[in-house]
Amino acid sequence: MTFAKQYVLTAAEDKVTDLKLALLALAIRVRSIPGASGVEVLQDRDDPANFLFIEHWDSAEAHQSGGKLLGKEAFAPIMGAIGAPPKAYSLDSLMD
Repeated sequence: MTFAKQYVLTAAEDKVTDLKLALLALAIRVRSIPGASGVEVLQDRDDPANFLFIEHWDSAEAHQSGGKLLGKEAFAPIMGAIGAPPKAYSLDSLMD
């Protein structure tokens, strides 16, 4: 069964571009990690300050290992650009 991690993020005031660029940079890094099977970065058309960041993994274990490879410093630009704590969801695919 494949695994996805979804993050709902809102940019701080005047930080929309910073958050967008930080998420795109993180997506490039995540894609290179063994066990990662894709990344989506989505921006809300109606409220451009809102983003979804969705990581697709071969398994929950691959996600945990990938997080260790990234390290906390990979998230610093994102944390500096958000206006509130992100919401995170751990999701199992129902269509495997």
